[in-house]
This record gives sequence, structure tokens and C-alpha cells, in this order.
Amino acid sequence: MPIIILSYFAAVCLGLLAIAPPLEYSIPVMVNSFGWVYTVIVSALMGMFLLSKRLPLTFKMLVVYLWLSCFISFAPYLSFNAYILIIASLYFFLIFKHCDFKIILNMVEAVFWIQVFFGCMQMLGLDTLMNFDRPQPVFLGTVMQYMRFASHLAMLAPLLIVKNKWYIIPLIIIAIISHSSAFGFALIGGLFIYLILTYRRYLKIIIPLAILSCLGYFILDRSSFDIAFTCGRIPVWNDVIRTWVMDTSKVWINKDGGQYWLMPLSWPIDWKSIFFGRGIDTFLPLFPIFKHDLNPFPQAHSAPLQWLWEIGLIGFGFIVAYCINLIRRLYKSMQYCLIAGATIIIVNMCFAFPDRLTQNVLLIICFIAYCEHVLFCWKEAHLGFK
Repeated sequence: MPIIILSYFAAVCLGLLAIAPPLEYSIPVMVNSFGWVYTVIVSALMGMFLLSKRLPLTFKMLVVYLWLSCFISFAPYLSFNAYILIIASLYFFLIFKHCDFKIILNMVEAVFWIQVFFGCMQMLGLDTLMNFDRPQPVFLGTVMQYMRFASHLAMLAPLLIVKNKWYIIPLIIIAIISHSSAFGFALIGGLFIYLILTYRRYLKIIIPLAILSCLGYFILDRSSFDIAFTCGRIPVWNDVIRTWVMDTSKVWINKDGGQYWLMPLSWPIDWKSIFFGRGIDTFLPLFPIFKHDLNPFPQAHSAPLQWLWEIGLIGFGFIVAYCINLIRRLYKSMQYCLIAGATIIIVNMCFAFPDRLTQNVLLIICFIAYCEHVLFCWKEAHLGFK
């Protein structure tokens, strides 16, 4: 298939997912269904086939590990479903690596401006499409909820900055307007990482400026931090860590004055969960059970913590190893703009869950593929020069 056709196919897939309103979809779990079982087996076959392709070693190890982990998952059928999507995502990674990135970046730019257009209409109260006759906007851009919208823009940001570094200005303006601390600090982190790496001789100016920027943003968006430290992220993170490292599933009932209380047993350390997790994509259905709360936060609001909960230290270790190796190679090739882009994604992921939003999956994969593409071209040029 000619590169131009492949590039437009990948760009259209990325664009259509990126602008999609929240999608309600699921792969039906039917134990006695030949079609579902066969689909899972095919995904395993295609996963093993990936071992022969030009993929980072950590990706190959992760493919095998995640397949085996499905069999010991606390909800195997959910994990097998997730594995199908993971394998599909890795094939998109291979497709993106061979694309013409001018086409891809033009599509990313188009996605950004359509999101900005919708956002402006919503702020002005003129959105008669998705927020029609609502006193308060439910959708921001084409994404539901302002934090998710800001996280979506954080995933767009690295590719936008690759296309044109001046995109940092509208991104900063949107971060301030959206009042999303996860987006704001991600941009600040990416910007100052780039300045530190590019202008090392001005560190005495850059570092104090970075500290002042963080303090200024903290003061500007104080309400977000108040929520995070009371009913927001911090309490949730405590619960996530507790239910990951301990077996909190068992309780006993204590009758006290006619009232029944769920009392924890002596929660033992759960070594299986610590090392292998509770299964891919099991957080949403199982976290309420382990927390004994029928209405907890639906996500961990921290991608690394949710990865630890689902795939354990071993699976998380593969991801961390790849990230460290990628940044090391980008630094060696002096791709400081891409390191800044990776910083934006990593910082946002620490406080949000962009990897759980359909709109963001291909954006993240595309950025990683672009980094690998640039590194491959640099390596070829470097070896050719030698």
C-alpha cells in the first residue's frame, strides 16, 4: 500500500476518534460464543506475530506478559477484551511509524481548531448542537467534562508543538481558561524542560521563573487544588494504593445497637496483586468491590496508579523501562522538543486518565510512533555520516 494512502487512512482514523463525543461501546462477553473466543485467539495470534516485527523490546515483552496476565486476572473476560484493543493499538503504532507525518500533523491541527471552535461557542452560550437548551455546558469541545477536555488538549499539545512551536501560546491560554491544574502544570513542565535543555547557560533565570510560574498557577487555580486535597485525587489515590497492595475484599459484619457495620479483617498484603495486578481493564468494575463503596471515583485519576492496580509492578516496569529508554535516546539525539512533549503527556497522566478516553488513544500512540520515526531517521543519518 503506497505511503500516501496509508497516511490518509491513519490520519482519518485518528481524526475521527479525536473529535468523537464520548463513545459508549463494549465488546460483548459471551462465554459460549464461538465468535468472541475466536476473536480473542486471533488477537493472541496477532500479538505473537508482533514479536517478529520491528518493535521496541519492552513492547514485545509487554505483549507476552499482558496475554499471560489475562489468565490470572480477577475478571479474565474483561482482560481478554482489553487485550484485543491493545493489540489493535500496537498495529496502529506500526502504521504510524511508516506514515507521512505531514498529513498526520495537518489532521491533528484540524482536530485542535474544531475543538477550539466548539469551546468558544460553548463559552459564549451559542452551542445549539451538543449543549442545546442546557443552562450549563455539559460538553466542552466534543468531550464531556472540562478535566477530560483539558486532558484531551494535553495529548494534542505535543504533536501541535512539533508542527509549530507557537502553538504553546493558545494552549497556555486554554489551560488558564479551562481551570485544569493537570493541563496547566503539564504545559509548564514541558515548556521549562525545553528551556532548561535548550538554554542551559540561563539556568539561574529559568529555574526561578519555573518556580514562580508554578506558584502563580497554584494561586490562579487554587480551587482545583482544594478539591484534590479534600474529596478529589489525594483521598482516591490513598484508596487505590491500599486496595492494590492489600486484599481488602473480605469483611465481616458487626452488629452495634441494631446497626450493621462492614468491618475489615486484618487485611493481608496481596503479593499477587502487587506484582501482577488485578487484571487489565478491571479497575472500573472491581475497585468498588475492594473499596466497599458502590459509588467511588470511576477512575484512579492517575494513569500510573491505575496501571499498577491492573498490571502490577512487572507490567508497570516494562512501561517505565520503555519511557526511560525513549527519553534517553531523545536526549542523545538532542530532540528537546520531543522530550518536552513527552513531559506534557507524562505530567498530565500523573493527574488524569487520558489513556482511558477513546479520543486520546491514537494521539498517544501517534506521538510515540513519531518519536521512534525521528530517532530512526537520526540514527540512519548519524551512521551514514560516520
